[in-house]
Amino acid sequence: MAEIKLVAADMDGTLLDKERKITQYTQNTIRKAVKAGVEFIPATGRAVNALPPELKAMKEVRYGIFSNGATVYDLWENKVIYRHHFEIKRVLELIQFLRQFDLMISVSMNGQSYGERKAMENIDYYELDENTREIIVGSRKIIENLEEHLKDRNDTVEKMTLVFRSMEERKNVWMALSQIEDVQFSSSLPKNIEISPKGCNKGDGLLHLLEALGVKKEETMACGDADNDKEMLEISGKAVVMENGLESMKAIADYITVSNQEDGVAKAMEKFISLDETP
Repeated sequence: MAEIKLVAADMDGTLLDKERKITQYTQNTIRKAVKAGVEFIPATGRAVNALPPELKAMKEVRYGIFSNGATVYDLWENKVIYRHHFEIKRVLELIQFLRQFDLMISVSMNGQSYGERKAMENIDYYELDENTREIIVGSRKIIENLEEHLKDRNDTVEKMTLVFRSMEERKNVWMALSQIEDVQFSSSLPKNIEISPKGCNKGDGLLHLLEALGVKKEETMACGDADNDKEMLEISGKAVVMENGLESMKAIADYITVSNQEDGVAKAMEKFISLDETP
């Protein structure tokens, strides 16, 4: 097995515990890995602005993969290394199509996620679990109307996120999106769908980062739990899936670690990387 030089880890359900925190144990393990010459990369569906404070404070973490691979970002220099975004015109067309369904729509752009005031103020309507609710409330900047916010802007959109009240409506939208050729979609939470441009995913973002850093695929370890981690797990030399992960992700894993509640990422790093005793 090739020596691991880079670890890419999903956040929600993987690196973060159920309180959406990174334990001190895991933080110390990341520091040990970086000290040993390993790059540690958060790879998330979140936008840059929703990076947990624990990671923002860690000078050891320089690069991140955000919005499911739409943006690869240098946190030290505050610059984009790679982007694979939607054009505004296409997003407006997709929003118009999606308005027929019972759902909440948000968009991520310039490192920030935006949600509409009416939906955000009535978030209880969607009957979300506490974790999903807190992620949404904590990451969205409120605007009045998506179409008004987007039109006439000279920007691009990293991804679109849909949240549903019922799994039946989620199924309906999943089937409808499967008929649209220029989009790719996945899920990271029980009642959501995340839409990206075709070919945009965490695996694509990771490949571009590896090229920039001169690291080979077989020298990487990826950790994840959900559908939006699939491509990243597939291209990595060591695919690690959490015990709390989806069975479909476990099926493609090289190794199943303990859950996100038990420092699963840290335990996998300890197993496959030679770490010093002190961080």
